[in-house]
Amino acid sequence: MSTPDHPIWREQCDAARSIKERFGTQKALGYLIGEKLLNYLRAANARPDLAAELPSFVAEIRAIFEPYELHAYLSGVRRLGALGHVMGDEQFAEFRGAGAVAEDIVTAAEDVLYVERIKGLLLDRR
Repeated sequence: MSTPDHPIWREQCDAARSIKERFGTQKALGYLIGEKLLNYLRAANARPDLAAELPSFVAEIRAIFEPYELHAYLSGVRRLGALGHVMGDEQFAEFRGAGAVAEDIVTAAEDVLYVERIKGLLLDRR
């Protein structure tokens, strides 16, 4: 449960550490960046309290993953959200073909912008 002393992103970072250990770096990156950080950024646009916590969340993500892991993930991200890290390409294509995945061009464009923002936050661009 999120409290001012223990924001939800801390629990999500702890979960990502467990996912990394049990299922590998890619799954953990998809969970924490492609799902949780993305959702956090969307919510932070309307909530100043979340926006104020963003630098701490980003610092914790950078502590969990090596720079090369972040770079590799963000250079090759194909899908965002929960389906982005729980399904393989074949499964996703099957779900998409069956109409189980909602697609909308506006959300897709927003996602591209969010990925660029995430890159700016997580990658050392000197």
